[in-house]
Amino acid sequence: MIDAGTAVCALLGDPVEHTLSPFIHNSLAEYEKVNSVYTAFRVNRGDTGTVLKGAYAMGIRGFNVTVPHKEDVIAYLSDIDRNASEIGAVNTLCLSGGGYKGYNTDAAGFIRELRECGFDIRGEEVIMIGAGGAANAVLNALYSLGARGVYILNRSVKKAEEKFGADKRNKILSLSDHGKIEGEGYFCVQCTSVGLYPDNERAPIEDESFFKKINRAVDIIYNPSETAFMKRVKRNGGRAVNGLDMLLFQAVESFKLFHAKDVSEESIDLVRKKLKERVYKGS
Repeated sequence: MIDAGTAVCALLGDPVEHTLSPFIHNSLAEYEKVNSVYTAFRVNRGDTGTVLKGAYAMGIRGFNVTVPHKEDVIAYLSDIDRNASEIGAVNTLCLSGGGYKGYNTDAAGFIRELRECGFDIRGEEVIMIGAGGAANAVLNALYSLGARGVYILNRSVKKAEEKFGADKRNKILSLSDHGKIEGEGYFCVQCTSVGLYPDNERAPIEDESFFKKINRAVDIIYNPSETAFMKRVKRNGGRAVNGLDMLLFQAVESFKLFHAKDVSEESIDLVRKKLKERVYKGS
Protein backbone atom coordinates (compact mmCIF):
# COMPACT_ATOMS: atom_id res chain seq x y z
CA MET A 1 0.00 0.00 0.00
CA ILE A 2 1.27 3.45 -0.91
CA ASP A 3 1.52 5.77 2.08
CA ALA A 4 3.45 8.81 3.25
CA GLY A 5 6.55 6.67 3.76
CA THR A 6 6.61 5.21 0.26
CA ALA A 7 9.88 5.79 -1.60
CA VAL A 8 9.40 7.13 -5.14
CA CYS A 9 11.68 6.14 -8.02
CA ALA A 10 11.23 6.54 -11.76
CA LEU A 11 12.64 6.25 -15.26
CA LEU A 12 13.63 9.39 -17.19
CA GLY A 13 13.72 9.12 -20.97
CA ASP A 14 12.10 9.89 -24.31
CA PRO A 15 10.29 7.80 -25.36
CA VAL A 16 9.19 5.83 -22.28
CA GLU A 17 5.84 4.43 -23.42
CA HIS A 18 7.37 1.03 -24.21
CA THR A 19 9.31 0.64 -20.96
CA LEU A 20 9.07 -2.40 -18.70
CA SER A 21 11.11 -0.79 -15.92
CA PRO A 22 8.08 0.05 -13.70
CA PHE A 23 6.90 -3.56 -13.98
CA ILE A 24 10.34 -4.87 -12.97
CA HIS A 25 10.97 -2.49 -10.07
CA ASN A 26 7.47 -2.72 -8.64
CA SER A 27 7.64 -6.53 -8.86
CA LEU A 28 11.02 -6.56 -7.10
CA ALA A 29 9.60 -4.29 -4.38
CA GLU A 30 6.65 -6.65 -3.93
CA TYR A 31 8.80 -9.76 -3.55
CA GLU A 32 11.42 -8.04 -1.41
CA LYS A 33 8.76 -6.30 0.73
CA VAL A 34 10.13 -2.81 0.09
CA ASN A 35 7.76 0.15 0.50
CA SER A 36 8.38 1.88 -2.82
CA VAL A 37 6.70 2.79 -6.09
CA TYR A 38 8.30 3.17 -9.51
CA THR A 39 6.94 5.01 -12.54
CA ALA A 40 8.23 6.62 -15.76
CA PHE A 41 8.50 10.25 -16.89
CA ARG A 42 8.93 11.40 -20.45
CA VAL A 43 11.54 14.16 -20.32
CA ASN A 44 12.58 16.22 -23.33
CA ARG A 45 16.27 16.69 -24.06
CA GLY A 46 17.34 19.92 -22.38
CA ASP A 47 14.88 19.65 -19.47
CA THR A 48 16.93 17.19 -17.39
CA GLY A 49 18.48 19.77 -15.08
CA THR A 50 15.12 21.34 -14.28
CA VAL A 51 13.58 17.94 -13.59
CA LEU A 52 16.36 16.86 -11.24
CA LYS A 53 16.27 20.13 -9.34
CA GLY A 54 12.56 19.70 -8.68
CA ALA A 55 12.94 16.00 -7.89
CA TYR A 56 15.64 16.73 -5.33
CA ALA A 57 13.43 19.34 -3.68
CA MET A 58 10.67 16.71 -3.36
CA GLY A 59 13.00 14.00 -2.11
CA ILE A 60 12.45 11.52 -4.95
CA ARG A 61 14.81 8.69 -4.08
CA GLY A 62 16.20 7.71 -7.43
CA PHE A 63 15.96 7.45 -11.19
CA ASN A 64 16.96 5.25 -14.02
CA VAL A 65 18.02 7.16 -17.12
CA THR A 66 17.58 6.01 -20.70
CA VAL A 67 17.91 7.57 -24.16
CA PRO A 68 18.57 10.39 -24.84
CA HIS A 69 19.85 11.39 -21.39
CA LYS A 70 22.56 8.88 -20.40
CA GLU A 71 25.44 11.20 -21.20
CA ASP A 72 23.85 14.66 -20.94
CA VAL A 73 22.62 14.02 -17.38
CA ILE A 74 26.21 13.87 -16.07
CA ALA A 75 26.41 17.68 -16.09
CA TYR A 76 23.61 17.87 -13.50
CA LEU A 77 24.95 15.38 -10.93
CA SER A 78 26.33 16.26 -7.52
CA ASP A 79 28.62 13.22 -7.64
CA ILE A 80 29.45 10.30 -9.93
CA ASP A 81 30.61 6.76 -9.23
CA ARG A 82 34.14 5.99 -10.46
CA ASN A 83 33.01 3.19 -12.77
CA ALA A 84 30.30 5.38 -14.31
CA SER A 85 32.85 8.14 -14.82
CA GLU A 86 35.17 5.73 -16.64
CA ILE A 87 32.30 4.49 -18.81
CA GLY A 88 31.20 8.06 -19.58
CA ALA A 89 27.47 7.40 -19.16
CA VAL A 90 25.07 6.87 -16.28
CA ASN A 91 21.78 5.02 -16.07
CA THR A 92 21.08 5.22 -12.33
CA LEU A 93 20.74 8.26 -10.07
CA CYS A 94 20.49 8.06 -6.29
CA LEU A 95 19.56 10.86 -3.91
CA SER A 96 22.75 12.18 -2.35
CA GLY A 97 23.94 15.22 -0.47
CA GLY A 98 23.06 18.26 -2.53
CA GLY A 99 21.60 16.37 -5.48
CA TYR A 100 21.94 13.01 -7.22
CA LYS A 101 24.91 10.66 -7.55
CA GLY A 102 25.25 8.83 -10.86
CA TYR A 103 26.02 5.15 -11.37
CA ASN A 104 26.11 2.80 -14.33
CA THR A 105 24.54 -0.64 -13.91
CA ASP A 106 24.22 -1.37 -17.66
CA ALA A 107 27.70 -2.91 -17.84
CA ALA A 108 26.97 -5.28 -14.96
CA GLY A 109 23.62 -6.21 -16.51
CA PHE A 110 25.20 -6.92 -19.90
CA ILE A 111 27.99 -9.01 -18.36
CA ARG A 112 25.53 -11.17 -16.46
CA GLU A 113 23.37 -11.68 -19.56
CA LEU A 114 26.34 -12.90 -21.62
CA ARG A 115 27.41 -15.25 -18.85
CA GLU A 116 23.90 -16.66 -18.50
CA CYS A 117 23.77 -17.19 -22.28
CA GLY A 118 27.14 -18.93 -22.27
CA PHE A 119 28.62 -16.40 -24.72
CA ASP A 120 32.38 -16.54 -24.12
CA ILE A 121 34.27 -13.82 -26.01
CA ARG A 122 37.67 -14.11 -24.33
CA GLY A 123 40.47 -13.42 -26.78
CA GLU A 124 38.09 -12.60 -29.64
CA GLU A 125 37.60 -9.59 -31.84
CA VAL A 126 33.92 -8.67 -31.63
CA ILE A 127 31.52 -6.25 -33.32
CA MET A 128 29.49 -3.47 -31.72
CA ILE A 129 26.91 -1.49 -33.67
CA GLY A 130 26.27 2.02 -32.38
CA ALA A 131 28.11 4.63 -30.34
CA GLY A 132 25.32 6.13 -28.23
CA GLY A 133 24.93 6.17 -24.45
CA ALA A 134 24.35 2.43 -24.10
CA ALA A 135 27.46 1.67 -26.17
CA ASN A 136 29.70 3.19 -23.50
CA ALA A 137 28.71 0.56 -20.94
CA VAL A 138 28.66 -2.29 -23.46
CA LEU A 139 32.17 -1.48 -24.69
CA ASN A 140 33.43 -1.38 -21.11
CA ALA A 141 31.79 -4.76 -20.48
CA LEU A 142 33.21 -6.33 -23.66
CA TYR A 143 36.75 -5.58 -22.55
CA SER A 144 35.97 -6.67 -18.99
CA LEU A 145 34.88 -10.02 -20.47
CA GLY A 146 38.19 -10.40 -22.27
CA ALA A 147 37.55 -9.17 -25.82
CA ARG A 148 40.81 -8.66 -27.75
CA GLY A 149 39.42 -5.83 -29.86
CA VAL A 150 36.14 -4.30 -30.99
CA TYR A 151 34.95 -3.28 -34.44
CA ILE A 152 32.65 -0.29 -33.83
CA LEU A 153 30.18 0.34 -36.64
CA ASN A 154 28.41 3.67 -36.44
CA ARG A 155 26.47 5.98 -38.72
CA SER A 156 28.82 8.84 -37.78
CA VAL A 157 32.47 7.79 -37.80
CA LYS A 158 33.41 11.20 -36.39
CA LYS A 159 31.21 10.74 -33.33
CA ALA A 160 32.54 7.25 -32.69
CA GLU A 161 36.13 8.44 -33.13
CA GLU A 162 35.60 11.27 -30.66
CA LYS A 163 34.23 8.89 -28.06
CA PHE A 164 36.22 5.72 -28.59
CA GLY A 165 39.10 6.50 -30.94
CA ALA A 166 41.72 6.98 -28.23
CA ASP A 167 41.70 3.25 -27.45
CA LYS A 168 43.71 1.60 -30.23
CA ARG A 169 41.95 -1.72 -29.63
CA ASN A 170 38.88 -0.14 -31.24
CA LYS A 171 38.53 -0.27 -35.03
CA ILE A 172 35.94 2.28 -36.09
CA LEU A 173 34.03 1.99 -39.37
CA SER A 174 30.89 3.48 -40.87
CA LEU A 175 27.86 1.20 -41.09
CA SER A 176 28.30 1.01 -44.86
CA ASP A 177 31.89 -0.21 -44.46
CA HIS A 178 30.93 -3.41 -42.64
CA GLY A 179 32.30 -5.37 -45.60
CA LYS A 180 35.82 -4.47 -44.45
CA ILE A 181 35.43 -6.86 -41.52
CA GLU A 182 37.00 -10.08 -42.70
CA GLY A 183 36.25 -13.62 -41.57
CA GLU A 184 33.26 -15.07 -39.74
CA GLY A 185 32.15 -16.47 -36.40
CA TYR A 186 31.89 -13.06 -34.74
CA PHE A 187 29.96 -12.09 -31.64
CA CYS A 188 27.98 -8.90 -32.32
CA VAL A 189 26.02 -6.57 -30.06
CA GLN A 190 23.46 -4.14 -31.47
CA CYS A 191 23.37 -0.95 -29.36
CA THR A 192 21.26 1.45 -31.42
CA SER A 193 17.53 2.18 -31.08
CA VAL A 194 16.89 1.10 -34.69
CA GLY A 195 14.17 -1.54 -34.59
CA LEU A 196 12.66 -0.38 -31.30
CA TYR A 197 8.87 -0.72 -31.13
CA PRO A 198 6.91 0.46 -33.10
CA ASP A 199 9.69 0.64 -35.75
CA ASN A 200 9.86 -3.16 -35.82
CA GLU A 201 10.91 -3.85 -39.40
CA ARG A 202 14.21 -1.98 -39.59
CA ALA A 203 17.73 -3.10 -38.71
CA PRO A 204 20.79 -0.80 -38.55
CA ILE A 205 22.38 -2.93 -41.29
CA GLU A 206 20.20 -4.60 -43.92
CA ASP A 207 22.86 -6.34 -46.03
CA GLU A 208 22.49 -10.13 -45.59
CA SER A 209 26.22 -10.65 -46.22
CA PHE A 210 26.97 -8.95 -42.91
CA PHE A 211 24.90 -11.45 -40.96
CA LYS A 212 26.77 -14.40 -42.43
CA LYS A 213 29.75 -13.26 -40.35
CA ILE A 214 27.86 -13.50 -37.04
CA ASN A 215 27.27 -16.65 -34.99
CA ARG A 216 26.24 -15.05 -31.67
CA ALA A 217 24.46 -11.76 -31.08
CA VAL A 218 22.69 -9.61 -28.53
CA ASP A 219 20.30 -6.83 -29.48
CA ILE A 220 19.93 -4.66 -26.40
CA ILE A 221 16.40 -3.78 -27.56
CA TYR A 222 13.78 -5.93 -25.81
CA ASN A 223 10.59 -4.64 -27.41
CA PRO A 224 9.77 -6.29 -29.80
CA SER A 225 10.97 -9.58 -28.34
CA GLU A 226 12.52 -10.52 -31.69
CA THR A 227 13.93 -7.56 -33.60
CA ALA A 228 14.61 -7.37 -37.32
CA PHE A 229 18.32 -7.56 -36.46
CA MET A 230 17.79 -10.79 -34.51
CA LYS A 231 15.72 -12.32 -37.31
CA ARG A 232 18.53 -11.71 -39.78
CA VAL A 233 21.11 -13.29 -37.46
CA LYS A 234 18.94 -16.38 -36.98
CA ARG A 235 18.11 -16.61 -40.69
CA ASN A 236 21.83 -16.92 -41.38
CA GLY A 237 22.40 -19.64 -38.79
CA GLY A 238 23.43 -17.60 -35.77
CA ARG A 239 22.07 -17.48 -32.23
CA ALA A 240 20.54 -14.17 -31.12
CA VAL A 241 18.97 -12.95 -27.89
CA ASN A 242 17.31 -9.66 -27.00
CA GLY A 243 18.14 -7.27 -24.18
CA LEU A 244 15.42 -8.39 -21.78
CA ASP A 245 17.79 -10.13 -19.38
CA MET A 246 20.17 -7.19 -19.53
CA LEU A 247 17.24 -4.94 -18.63
CA LEU A 248 16.34 -7.16 -15.68
CA PHE A 249 19.87 -7.57 -14.37
CA GLN A 250 20.73 -3.86 -14.60
CA ALA A 251 17.43 -3.10 -12.87
CA VAL A 252 18.34 -5.43 -10.03
CA GLU A 253 21.61 -3.56 -9.56
CA SER A 254 19.75 -0.23 -9.62
CA PHE A 255 17.19 -1.55 -7.11
CA LYS A 256 20.03 -2.45 -4.74
CA LEU A 257 21.39 1.09 -5.00
CA PHE A 258 17.99 2.75 -4.54
CA HIS A 259 17.09 0.79 -1.42
CA ALA A 260 20.51 -0.16 0.02
CA LYS A 261 19.63 -3.84 0.17
CA ASP A 262 20.48 -7.03 -1.64
CA VAL A 263 17.99 -8.93 -3.80
CA SER A 264 17.48 -12.66 -3.47
CA GLU A 265 17.96 -14.97 -6.44
CA GLU A 266 14.47 -16.28 -5.74
CA SER A 267 12.99 -12.81 -6.29
CA ILE A 268 15.08 -12.37 -9.46
CA ASP A 269 13.85 -15.69 -10.84
CA LEU A 270 10.21 -14.85 -10.07
CA VAL A 271 10.44 -11.44 -11.75
CA ARG A 272 12.30 -12.93 -14.71
CA LYS A 273 9.52 -15.45 -15.26
CA LYS A 274 6.79 -12.81 -15.01
CA LEU A 275 8.73 -10.48 -17.30
CA LYS A 276 9.17 -13.06 -20.04
CA GLU A 277 5.50 -14.05 -19.83
CA ARG A 278 4.51 -10.40 -20.18
CA VAL A 279 6.73 -9.79 -23.22
CA TYR A 280 6.11 -13.03 -25.05
CA LYS A 281 2.37 -13.06 -24.46
CA GLY A 282 2.10 -9.37 -25.30
CA SER A 283 0.06 -8.64 -22.20
